[in-house]
Amino acid sequence: MGYFDYTDLKKFVYDNDMIKLLCYDKSFEELLELYTKDDFLRIDEHMSIPFFAEIRDYHGAAEVDDPDSKWLVKAIRGNDQIMTEMAMIVYFIDFFTQTLSVPVILTKINGTLFRATKMILKAEQLSGANYTVYSELKEQLLLDMINRWIFCDEDRNPNNYLIRYNSKNQNLILAIDFGNSDLLTEEMKIKGLSKQFGWQRKEKTRYLTPLKSEHFLKYSMDFYEMRFRFFQKLNGDMLLNLGQKTLRYETEGGRYAQTMARNILRRTQYVYKYFSSKIPQMVAEGADYSSMGKSFQNM
Repeated sequence: MGYFDYTDLKKFVYDNDMIKLLCYDKSFEELLELYTKDDFLRIDEHMSIPFFAEIRDYHGAAEVDDPDSKWLVKAIRGNDQIMTEMAMIVYFIDFFTQTLSVPVILTKINGTLFRATKMILKAEQLSGANYTVYSELKEQLLLDMINRWIFCDEDRNPNNYLIRYNSKNQNLILAIDFGNSDLLTEEMKIKGLSKQFGWQRKEKTRYLTPLKSEHFLKYSMDFYEMRFRFFQKLNGDMLLNLGQKTLRYETEGGRYAQTMARNILRRTQYVYKYFSSKIPQMVAEGADYSSMGKSFQNM
């Protein structure tokens, strides 16, 4: 295998402090239970926060049961609520599919709704790195594009990623800023090109990925299976439960959860079939997406 193994993120992240920072010391179920509780965060007005966050009306906060876990929080205004809820669903699916990303959630603190995101220090933006040259940077972006296509997130320029180094001096790319993800539109907003590998988008002025399409053809399908393998494990019941918990403040939460779950299953099938039809070397025998199709039909 001529590339890194990105299917075991605890092993890839390596350092215990970063494993805790990125929540890989917890299971998906433990994390969902924690992040859907009210008042698990407490605002700390004395906490030092980055200047860019301070001028955008963010405040520092810490977890009640783990004061060393620091967050940035901002009171919800206008359309921020549904956008943050969608971003929260995206984060949890990223976590489930072994995708490095920064936690962003909607939560209540003392009865007020806040957007909260984990505070990541000692990181830099991807825009300052030559990510088309270094394999571990490019590979993480190649796999990340699968997620963003499925989430219909067409705002993925280099400023939407952070780089954090571990003690082995490996580059870890952390996806951030999921507010433009569209989980509720039922049409396929991003379609694969028929003549060559590539994509056609409605939002012509935005990126789906910082990489050009030709980079994707330099890797065989078994590389992309590292990510599709986890998306294959998603099912309707799990997605409905995730949607109902994250959309608990919405009067239309149940309906939104069903729409989101159908869309994620449908889009995953579409993107997988498109990749496997265009990328060299078909997926290894035994991969079965029929269960995902049945789950979608049942819903």
